[in-house]
Amino acid sequence: MANADATPSASPSVRRKQALQIPKAPQIVASRLKKLIVNGELRENDLLPAESKLMEEFGVSRPTIREAYRILEAERLVTVSRGAKGGAVIHAPDPGLISSYALMVLQCEGTRVAEVYQARMAVEPAAVRMIAKDAKKTAPAILRAAVEAERGVVLDAAKFAQAIAEFHQLVVELSGNRPLIHLWGAIHEVVVQHQALAVSAYRRTTQAEDIINSAAVGLRSQEKLIKLIEAGDEDGAEAHWRKHMQAAYKTWISGYEDTTIAEIMQD
Repeated sequence: MANADATPSASPSVRRKQALQIPKAPQIVASRLKKLIVNGELRENDLLPAESKLMEEFGVSRPTIREAYRILEAERLVTVSRGAKGGAVIHAPDPGLISSYALMVLQCEGTRVAEVYQARMAVEPAAVRMIAKDAKKTAPAILRAAVEAERGVVLDAAKFAQAIAEFHQLVVELSGNRPLIHLWGAIHEVVVQHQALAVSAYRRTTQAEDIINSAAVGLRSQEKLIKLIEAGDEDGAEAHWRKHMQAAYKTWISGYEDTTIAEIMQD
């Protein structure tokens, strides 16, 4: 009688699928070298050992080592030069690859600009709380310089849009939270492009005096945030910036509710 607890044999098609999931030798070698890079045992501009030494260390053939190199090259973790004086030079993981790939995925998925601003509303209030807690002595001066940079380009639509985006980028960077920083990196250029578009459209039908007055409202809000951070008021800073971001969402997204990131990035 068959044992009821015995694992049934997999069908041939299932066994084939399972076999495909087994890493091949070049993938295993590349994975082990990546681990050395991530752990800091191999650093920026270090040279990998000679192919012959790696062949001996991993017990694999030269073609396997070279295929592992190609995997690492594709991930921009090494640059390989051939010849007698050649070798594989190590590169630290590039954060820019996170941003560029994430942005490409967002465009491919038809993500709307409104979703980007919703993400900002979730991220930035949390970031200012971190700043008020951990960077209240160093952050205010940096943020005040950013506000002055905005004030100096109020009447230049493109520069003002860039300066606003840079202030918000600083808010995230000064939090010191790396996942948030990388998330912002993925949407920064979207924000710059969209705000430049929105500012230009607004200013085509608005008098200079009204432009200055409108900009002043946002600048005063930023200055209030800086004072709250300086006082170490975590609750106050977070609440104020959440209110600011909610108002900003309504302002920036009005008329762009269904606009996609792909449409913005093509302009």
